[in-house]
Amino acid sequence: MVEAVAVLPNRRADILRHYRHPWVFSQGVTNKQELDDVSVVRVASEKDEHLGWAFFHPTNAICLRMISFERDPMTENAWRERIQRTLHMRRTLLGDRVEGFRLIHGENDLFPGLKVDLYRDLLVMQVMSTGMERQREQMATWLAEICDARAVYERSEGHARKQEGLAPFQGFVLGEADFPAAFREYDLTFTVNPTAAHKTAFYLDHRNQRDWLRQRSAGKRVLDVCSFTGGFTLAALQGGAAMVHSVDQSQEYLDVLAEHLALNKLDPARQKSTCTDMFDLLKNKPDEAYDFVVLDMPSLARSARAKPSALRTYRKLHQLVCAWLKPGGILLTFSCSKVVDRSDFRQSIFLGLRDCNREGLLIETFDSGADHPIHLQFPEGEYLKGYAIYLK
Repeated sequence: MVEAVAVLPNRRADILRHYRHPWVFSQGVTNKQELDDVSVVRVASEKDEHLGWAFFHPTNAICLRMISFERDPMTENAWRERIQRTLHMRRTLLGDRVEGFRLIHGENDLFPGLKVDLYRDLLVMQVMSTGMERQREQMATWLAEICDARAVYERSEGHARKQEGLAPFQGFVLGEADFPAAFREYDLTFTVNPTAAHKTAFYLDHRNQRDWLRQRSAGKRVLDVCSFTGGFTLAALQGGAAMVHSVDQSQEYLDVLAEHLALNKLDPARQKSTCTDMFDLLKNKPDEAYDFVVLDMPSLARSARAKPSALRTYRKLHQLVCAWLKPGGILLTFSCSKVVDRSDFRQSIFLGLRDCNREGLLIETFDSGADHPIHLQFPEGEYLKGYAIYLK
């Protein structure tokens, strides 16, 4: 069999060699037309200097997704060892009191186009590249064996998948499981149902933020905006909050939140839920201001074109939320929009607070946590940014 080789101009090859960014764009490959529908290619310079191995896509702007910078191609043993390393890293950093975590974080772990979350003994995967799509069953088998999982469920959809020419897919890849499935996070039990929820069923990237709130919520009144299935709500109640008001536009999620309260034997008298849009809530004046407000907004900008509109929306939301916080109250606010960087998000917070004549002190910075590592060669892997703001 003739080896397929993607050839890069020497200057582009030097950049890849020195910086090892996992993406090579279409214009950087000189012989793209010759490769047709090859899944894995060797990557080399015009001088035939070996650069590594990559998934190839003939029409996507991201033409090559690097899977290895080594001399030897990726084998089953190499993939297995990589999975074992990611599992060992998470287990070591998170400990045995955390049963739900991001096992594989795409390019950051050198698994281009693959995200995998582990919930006790259930794996939920998201496949976003053609190269990974073609070895879905093999990858699921390796993952299940190494993690001792009973089932692998796939929930693959979204714009990135469309760019690869892939149709949405949802269903079991390996084994079977009953939903909802339970897992522990420290002293709380949550359930996930990947057939119903968005993402891969739970916001694992807010684990540290939930614990931060839990440690500070005793006796406090908390407003949890965009509460989803209650991660922040339960953490605050477990920490001794006097009252938590949970708000989400989905009654389905609020119903699951109520189930989580019962599952963890938390007092429902200290919690109330409201099904409404966040703007419809925040534009009104509260009867009584809160000690904490959690503002965990959905992604407002999925492309650079949407960024200006998103920043205006962030500014307006932070203006409105001021009325809901006491002097000395703390705002926990987050953005998961990749195209909005930290400085832009922080500026929108400042402008919103200025619009309502409030001053804020940044007292804590948040990110997605140790199980969502950001490879230094891949700054695009950073998406979640958050702040704790003390309002005067």
